[in-house]
Amino acid sequence: MSSIEVFQQSDSKQNVPVTREELYAEVWQWPMTKVAERLGVSSSFMARVCTRMNVPRPPRGHWVKRESGKHSPQPPLPEAGPGDLQVWHRGVVLGAISQPLPKAPSPRAARPQKRSVSRSGIHPVVAGAYEVFEQGRVIDQGFLKPGKQRLVDVVVTKQQLRPALKLMSKLFQKLEAAGHRVMFAPSDRIYSRAPFDEHEQPPKKQRHRYPALWSPSKPTVVFVGTVAIGLTLYEMTEELEARYIDGDYIPVSKIPAKKLRRLYPTLNWTTHMDFATGRLCLRAFCPYPNVDWTSSWKETKEIRLQTQLDDIVQQITGAAPIVAGLVAEGEELARIRRQEWQEQMVRLEERDRLRRQTEARQQARADLLSVIHQWDEIRRIQDFFRDAEASISGLEGEDRGLAIDKLAQARELIGEMDAVKALMDWKGPAER
Repeated sequence: MSSIEVFQQSDSKQNVPVTREELYAEVWQWPMTKVAERLGVSSSFMARVCTRMNVPRPPRGHWVKRESGKHSPQPPLPEAGPGDLQVWHRGVVLGAISQPLPKAPSPRAARPQKRSVSRSGIHPVVAGAYEVFEQGRVIDQGFLKPGKQRLVDVVVTKQQLRPALKLMSKLFQKLEAAGHRVMFAPSDRIYSRAPFDEHEQPPKKQRHRYPALWSPSKPTVVFVGTVAIGLTLYEMTEELEARYIDGDYIPVSKIPAKKLRRLYPTLNWTTHMDFATGRLCLRAFCPYPNVDWTSSWKETKEIRLQTQLDDIVQQITGAAPIVAGLVAEGEELARIRRQEWQEQMVRLEERDRLRRQTEARQQARADLLSVIHQWDEIRRIQDFFRDAEASISGLEGEDRGLAIDKLAQARELIGEMDAVKALMDWKGPAER
């Protein structure tokens, strides 16, 4: 008997918890179909489990190479990161796995994160983003809107793209040097990117931008312990007086005085428009639902974000306990709202049940009265036929035959009448 057959016969469809280490050992010792069969799931579902647990799987052709004696490298099991499932057992729906509340690390717990960087020293989350952003279309105020959405959360014009990406890469490296992992938001729970207003001085009346600025499919987050903090870098805009010249709005401050004097007032006009400032703003936000928390650092003409990175890292680290507390409060409020909603649903269902019960009793009573009326009608008709039969018995000759024939026609016209059958067809309140 082969070792694979022994594996198949042992612990068929066991329903015991499986750790990352155990699953990693199995998928590299046995084909995925055999592992899935033993655990009582499909091989495609087993592949999803490996993805959620961050367990590397053998590539295509691995088992063919192994049978022919060729070498097929086995990567090591990576350390579990934020969002990676630690334990799984059969019957657990991957999308419904509850996660514990995030917690900030103790001061001694943070260790530098070892992440590979490109030859140019760019952080992996930022690597490759420049080419995608540069090829994107340009919308109002010169902001870039790439076609791809799984990118680092940077919203800038083409002029500020390169310095913005370099800034984010350096910030991420400093955060990971402090022991905090930077990544695209994982799929272990719902993370959302909080909306923002790109104006340096927010207008008194909210404006609806069209077309909308670019936004990523997954927010960029840094995990301080198990607390996720979202990060967005955007270029701010300011409202300036502008002239419409040759199909474009140009700030009045940038039009030479001589040219401004030569302009015909009937061919151009003055208005107020938003223009990109070239100054960046880094915004940290809470990506968890039911929580509203943000903190931002804005560049000025004198102070650039490049010089504030160490202080920003310290402030983000210090904000983790605050965010964790807000998430706990938000979860508790959400639990209370869910409980109140469930209690309200129970009350509505009870009220609806009583309404249906009352309606059923009323309908049953009305139908019963109809049956009684029908029974009374049947008795009256039957009395008529009995009296007719008694009277016919006293007739003779042709009159008797004619009366019997008429009575038969009358019975056939009325049809069969059974009071018991009418009662049996009636439904009581409990049957409705």
